[in-house]
Amino acid sequence: MNSFSSQLRQIVRRLWRAPVFTVITLITLAAGVGANIAVFSVVDGVLLKPLPYPHPESLVGVWHTAPGLNLDDVNMAPSNYFIYREQNRTFEDVGIYQGNSVSVTGQGSPQQVQALDVTDGVLPILGLTPFLGRWFNRVVCCALCHQRC
Repeated sequence: MNSFSSQLRQIVRRLWRAPVFTVITLITLAAGVGANIAVFSVVDGVLLKPLPYPHPESLVGVWHTAPGLNLDDVNMAPSNYFIYREQNRTFEDVGIYQGNSVSVTGQGSPQQVQALDVTDGVLPILGLTPFLGRWFNRVVCCALCHQRC
């Protein structure tokens, strides 16, 4: 223990005699530790923590490509959604979502809030339950007469 304390004193004396080297060393160590913490936070949040859904391994994302238009990821059109929903034989259900912004009003001034527009299948697929009430019912509409069938 005595040799460790004497070596530590020598290190502190050498660092005290070269303040520029000491500052550069401390900045390098701080940058290395900070970068390591940032990388671990990303890896932990993306790879190590499971998704907050009952069966995340069964979720599938579907996108389309349009090579003729040089588009790699194209969101699903509503017409494709209805075709996939009605002709689906593989998945439990199909749903689409789209980002949106809505105004929330009340007693104070209106607030702009980020929101998602989702179809009736998205929330049950994720295994979420309504806090109050029940889920929306799926309405089948006749394309010709625009009435429920």
